[in-house]
Amino acid sequence: MNRNLVVKRDKRSWFLGLGVSVGVAVWMSGALTGCLSGGQDKPVLDTESDGSTVVEDLADPIDLSMPDLQAPPPRCTGRAVMTAGTTTKKIMSGGKERTYLLHIPTAYDPSKPTSLVFAFHGLSDKAPDFLKGIDLEREADKRNIIAIAPQGLGILAGWNAGNCSGEPQLFKIDDVGFVRDMIDLSKRELCIDDKRIYAMGFSNGGMFTHRLACELSSVFSAVGPVSGTLMFPTCKPDRPVSIFHLHGNADPVVGYEGGGSGTFPKVTDVIAEWARRDSCTGMPMQSYKMGSVTCNTSQTCAEGSDVTLCTIDQGKHSWPGSDGNKDISATTALLDFFARHSR
Repeated sequence: MNRNLVVKRDKRSWFLGLGVSVGVAVWMSGALTGCLSGGQDKPVLDTESDGSTVVEDLADPIDLSMPDLQAPPPRCTGRAVMTAGTTTKKIMSGGKERTYLLHIPTAYDPSKPTSLVFAFHGLSDKAPDFLKGIDLEREADKRNIIAIAPQGLGILAGWNAGNCSGEPQLFKIDDVGFVRDMIDLSKRELCIDDKRIYAMGFSNGGMFTHRLACELSSVFSAVGPVSGTLMFPTCKPDRPVSIFHLHGNADPVVGYEGGGSGTFPKVTDVIAEWARRDSCTGMPMQSYKMGSVTCNTSQTCAEGSDVTLCTIDQGKHSWPGSDGNKDISATTALLDFFARHSR
């Protein structure tokens, strides 16, 4: 199915990546030696004269999985009617005031269990810019999904994804606890389908979604990292979690073959380890091919899970469909993948 997608940009643009300013990199170098290099990483945007980014002829990945035929969850009672749109929420977590954006879709029914999708920005980015940049609000309205875009902490705001995670790692920020607290509050205030909770993220945010799959496997049905690899050294999920990972093989920041601007593992090794954790058998098979994008999926995995790696040939450090590559839309591909998986 082809789509024409126009993503409006703030004139400042949303900053994606793991690049850091030289001054702060020097300040943090004692704790993060070998993880980050200086400079900035801003994806090259294809723009029109009005500042918009045009994405043409986007095709969704082929759906090779069986449809989810589970019985619908019980309806909710006593939930308040919510105004559609995006609002800023505050919550105390780990002794700190944390903030996040909550998007309520236009068709939200407080009695009907609704999917919840988290979106985690990259290092030094801001939640509002990321939410707009990946066009998640529009997609959430179309699909009737509740979306949450949390804000990371730090001068270079980010997430404690494990190793090479900047200030959140240095100061031992409990971002996993923050996610738990957001989910608990959302379940109290909204009608959440607790079998359909998902996470997507870019760069450091993508690394954090890997960690969530490791530590909150009983909560998340599937995660979608983009240009961010697993940096949590003790990954022992309690149950299988479906993975849909997108990565450019020319990424200069989080290297596809390992390295890049830090000591990152080889992407294919990370995906092979997820296939092992999910008890997948057999060889991955091609599930999508469009232009420079090839996706391979391991489907014969435990509890209906599957593991997909989409490789963008010559792809850089970007969110496909919004920046750089236009042969796949990361946002729509991930949401389609999430819709096929529940606990």
